[in-house]
Amino acid sequence: MGWTYPYVSSRKQLIQQRVESWERENNGITITTTCLAHCFRGGRFSGVLWAVWKRKFTSDGKPVEPDQRWISCDLIRYHSGEWGYKDMEESMLPYYYSCPQKYLDLVPLEQYGGNVEWRELVRQHHENQREKRRRKRSQMSHV
Repeated sequence: MGWTYPYVSSRKQLIQQRVESWERENNGITITTTCLAHCFRGGRFSGVLWAVWKRKFTSDGKPVEPDQRWISCDLIRYHSGEWGYKDMEESMLPYYYSCPQKYLDLVPLEQYGGNVEWRELVRQHHENQREKRRRKRSQMSHV
C-alpha cells in the first residue's frame, strides 16, 4: 500500500475528489457508491480524511443485493509540492482513532459488519480525549 498523488492543486480539491459519489454498471446491475459523511482531522500539511460510504446494487431501479456501508480512512499529506493520499478502511485496522464516534453509529456492526477491535480503540481514544479536557479544565479552575 503506497501513496497516490493525483493531479490536484489543493488539499480541498483532493478531499472533494476522494468523497465524490460514483456509479458503474456490471452485468446489468447498477452499483452506486455515495459518501454519506466526511471530515478532515489534521493540520495544514497532513491529516486524516474520515468518510462513511454507502453502496447500493440495483437492477431496473430495484435492489438486488443488500446495501453495504463502511468507514474509510485516507491519510492525506503534502509532499514534494504535491497532495497525495493513502487509502485504508476499517477492516484494515488503521492505527488512527480520531474517527468521529457518530460515524460508528452510521455503520452499525450488526447490520454492516466492521472491525470490533478498531471501534473499541476509537471509543477509548475519545474517552481519553474527554478525560484530558476534564483534567485541563479542572487545573484551569484552580488557578
